[in-house]
Amino acid sequence: MKKLLAILAILPALAFAWQPNKPVQVYVGFAPGSGNEISFRKASQIVEKNNPGVSFVIENKPGADSVVSQNQLFAAEKNGLTISVPSHMSLFVTNDIWQSDIKKFDYDSFNNVVTLGQSPLALVAKTSSLIDTPQQFLATVQSAHRPINIAVGGGAHQMAYEYIMLKLKGDRTKIQAVRYQGPQQAVTAVAGDRDVEFGIMPIAIARPLIEAGKVKLVGLTGNRVPEKIPGARLLEDSVPGISVYAGWMVSLPPGTSKEIINWYQKEFSRAIQSQEYQSWARDNYILLPTDQLTVDGVKQYALTLRKNFGPIIAELSKQKGN
Repeated sequence: MKKLLAILAILPALAFAWQPNKPVQVYVGFAPGSGNEISFRKASQIVEKNNPGVSFVIENKPGADSVVSQNQLFAAEKNGLTISVPSHMSLFVTNDIWQSDIKKFDYDSFNNVVTLGQSPLALVAKTSSLIDTPQQFLATVQSAHRPINIAVGGGAHQMAYEYIMLKLKGDRTKIQAVRYQGPQQAVTAVAGDRDVEFGIMPIAIARPLIEAGKVKLVGLTGNRVPEKIPGARLLEDSVPGISVYAGWMVSLPPGTSKEIINWYQKEFSRAIQSQEYQSWARDNYILLPTDQLTVDGVKQYALTLRKNFGPIIAELSKQKGN
């Protein structure tokens, strides 16, 4: 009888514990095919399996390096039925440089509950390019003996380009970044646009075209090579400090209740730690930082990014005239 009474006492709490009771609208601030989208799709599929009746509907809202979608999230209802999947570097760093005049939020406005993964950025080249190594690419940038177009599709990718240009004092009249609506569009341009020789995008997105022989991998940012691509060269060896990653997280509007935040943090961290997601991440060259599975963990990473890239923010803001 005591056990029965204890169960009955718990049931009301379980019955009224929060979870989405309608399809959740998910904003992705890039064109289809971004790391934000592919990582969320995989994680949300596992969350849906773990929670029958819960569903997510993704809406791609490309524009201003995800500021369009984050502006909408900033004004959304705080009922847990509208979320987004922003990028670390964009939200925490580069939106303050290139989108400061249109964004309605601060870097710490949102409730960012978990990191879905991080991908080193790949520097890729046309298969016809004579450049094969990071050293050859960087020597070409420094010499500026010919015009070069580099495709980028997001804030982290742009930051990697800017970091290289600042460190090497590159000639921006000849070595130019060409902005696309997303990383998939950027790597496709390298493969097919005769005027674009290089591109910078997450290795997770570049992988299919690299494996198909449509583009070639020149080097990776960061200081760690994913186990699936042993032998890949690091740009770090020639440009120390270029630890730029593409990373993606689940974000809720400011003012969202603790109960809703806790549900998202618990269910998505559970999905990320599953064997299914871990295997998928390895196969897609995605790294999973275990210290970013909580709100505080993501917050600390935001502070680390802003500290590490503070001098770059200041220099680029000065150039822009902010």
